[in-house]
Amino acid sequence: MTRYNAHHAALTATVMSIFFVSAPSKAAPPVEAFGSLPKAEFGRLSPDGKHLALIRAIDGKEKVAFLDLTKPDAAPMVIGMQDALAGDVIWKSNRLAICVFHTNLVNKWDKKDLNSWSRAIGVDVDAKTQAILMNNAPYLKLNHDVGSIADMDADDPDHIYMTELDRFDRQFLLQLYQVDVGTGVGTPIRHGDNDTIEFLTNGHGDVLGQIEQDDDLTNHVYLGGNEVFKYQVKGGSSFGIEGLVAGEHPQFAVDHATPSGTLGLYNWLPSGFGAALFENPAYDMQGAIPDERTGRIVGATYADDLTKAVYFDPSLQQIQSTLEKAFPGQSVLVISKDDAGTEYLVGTEGPKNPPVLSLYTTANHQVNVVEEAYDSLKPSDLGDVKPYPYKARDGRDIHAYLTLPPGRDPHNLPTVIFPHGGPEARDSMDFDWWAQFMASRGYAVLQPNYRGSSGYGADFILAGDGEWAGKVQYDVQDGVKKLIAGGIADPKRICIVGASYGGYMALAGATFSPDLYACAVSFAGLSDLNRMLYTGTSFESEAVSVWKRRIGADVDSSKLDSASPANFAANVKIPILLLHSDKDTTVPIEQSQIEEDALKHAGKQVEFVTLEGDDHQLEYSATRIKLLKEVERFLAAHIGDAAPKTAP
Repeated sequence: MTRYNAHHAALTATVMSIFFVSAPSKAAPPVEAFGSLPKAEFGRLSPDGKHLALIRAIDGKEKVAFLDLTKPDAAPMVIGMQDALAGDVIWKSNRLAICVFHTNLVNKWDKKDLNSWSRAIGVDVDAKTQAILMNNAPYLKLNHDVGSIADMDADDPDHIYMTELDRFDRQFLLQLYQVDVGTGVGTPIRHGDNDTIEFLTNGHGDVLGQIEQDDDLTNHVYLGGNEVFKYQVKGGSSFGIEGLVAGEHPQFAVDHATPSGTLGLYNWLPSGFGAALFENPAYDMQGAIPDERTGRIVGATYADDLTKAVYFDPSLQQIQSTLEKAFPGQSVLVISKDDAGTEYLVGTEGPKNPPVLSLYTTANHQVNVVEEAYDSLKPSDLGDVKPYPYKARDGRDIHAYLTLPPGRDPHNLPTVIFPHGGPEARDSMDFDWWAQFMASRGYAVLQPNYRGSSGYGADFILAGDGEWAGKVQYDVQDGVKKLIAGGIADPKRICIVGASYGGYMALAGATFSPDLYACAVSFAGLSDLNRMLYTGTSFESEAVSVWKRRIGADVDSSKLDSASPANFAANVKIPILLLHSDKDTTVPIEQSQIEEDALKHAGKQVEFVTLEGDDHQLEYSATRIKLLKEVERFLAAHIGDAAPKTAP
């Protein structure tokens, strides 16, 4: 382990020497340096601080490795699940832990029905045994999601609470179970009504109430058997119950709009809203931070240019502030801690600093590096990242980030426009393996947070509604024009690349801005919005209602067709590369197949590469590497230094 001191000013110099001083790189790193899964980005400390559970990439897939910190030379105990990937690990006690795995599988009763599945495994690290949780539940095989924990029960070292849908008479109802972590056996204790979607618990195994959702997508909050509040979720809602806040007389912590229109976090009782727990007039709360033992809400995260954490407990906030001073210019997050508050697992990363997991010890203020996610990458291999703000043509401020290729004069560069997915998401200056890969190959990379992105308040999100083929496109186009006007981008060598909604943006850019780009790359992009929204269902779920609002189809249903790139394939003038995982349950592979068929029918230049065995999140090293190799080849052929310099 690398060791340095976090208490004195000398630490800053030590950190700077570790992360920023490096000899110039003679050649770009291999694809594998970027495409291999990070060695580890997440883990948990046992309550006594003697064990560390890490989600580690082992043989190209994520498993859970249990390390005995009292025996640093001992081999870790590794827990995996066939054809599934580790997504979370939680300590119940010093002896018991819970590993959550997920995968996408075809239902054996319907070979076309691909669904996401999750399961939890209880692990006894002393006895070195494991058991699938809820293994005796009568409808376990029919439930896709049995990896969610409803309550940890801080007073009980052996049990947690989980839910599944069980059949009562002719209908399936949400059932709450008390589950023995060591044996996996679940005991049913309470079932909901026909409309129950969630149980509200107090962190100690006691049920306070439940949330029910009716057919018009109104959520009803019941406490003590009485309805105390209701809110509409059709099209989305800023209100949401995150859990209970720590304290002797805890209140609920709820999402709610701040006076400036950003998303904040507030104390709440049925009688009304209380004091603000988190407010920022410029930036939305990204998420609430739960205590890993009790589930009580102890803090919140947000992002300006980097991800930040704020804690309600002054002692936790002091730890956060100390670590931020030790790692200037980086995102610093406390991921886990022991019960005594003496050992902390810390994650750090920045635009040129790939994620690092470290242990911080308060007694001596030492920081020991546990794992570097991308240990073969050096700062000199990576491009400089800077904010690149500009105004859209209607005067709206657009926040964006520009990554410049290392070792190249930032003038007349081949350029990649790399819009994020979502669309209610945002880019920041945290480390981006895909963007940095393209920069390492000599491309400037622009990542615009176009209207419709989250992070900047409700008005900015709603400004993107109904504008997928209009003002959202203008936001990206105006960023391209600024790069050209500034002499950074070669106007004849610009490609648009994206994944998920970013893949839609790439296809929309090629379709609705046919003279702006020289090529386009779409991974898992949406092409036929009508088909995407309604395939397999006529029920307007909460998710469908949100997508209709975003597209603008709640007001004008014709936008499902008018904003679909596949319907306007004849407009395309540039070559397009389509990539899609065959086990994608978020955006079915059919979306890329529809686009390929439309482009071929229109006589356009298109390639289609299937990434076998992976899903929407690109969770295997082999498929990430394959994707990057295909992107590298395609970009080099169409906008690389050896590519033809003719206009598209």
